Amino acid sequence: MKYLALTLPNGQTVQAPSSVPTGGLSKVSQVIGAAVTIMIIITAILCLFVIVWAGIQWTTSGGDKQKVTAARARITYAIIGLIVALASFFFVNVLANFFGFKVLGS
Repeated sequence: MKYLALTLPNGQTVQAPSSVPTGGLSKVSQVIGAAVTIMIIITAILCLFVIVWAGIQWTTSGGDKQKVTAARARITYAIIGLIVALASFFFVNVLANFFGFKVLGS
């Protein structure tokens, strides 16, 4: 409870009420870390789903050039999206380490 404690002139402290959540910056970094991790997992699953779906569309295109081109574009965009998501994950970790937060892990 030291985060929300008030120190009085005689060295006495006033503690936060029990209904007020405490934890400070470490709790915020844990929440942000969990949110970023969940978003990366969801992004990876969605990208894999799009790649599989585009592969199915490619194989069922029957040689139609427009359908093959559309499926190839979907696969390319899914891979680019996954790369952008992983790069942003890396960027968040670099910024967190720069500012002294621990986003991943305990």
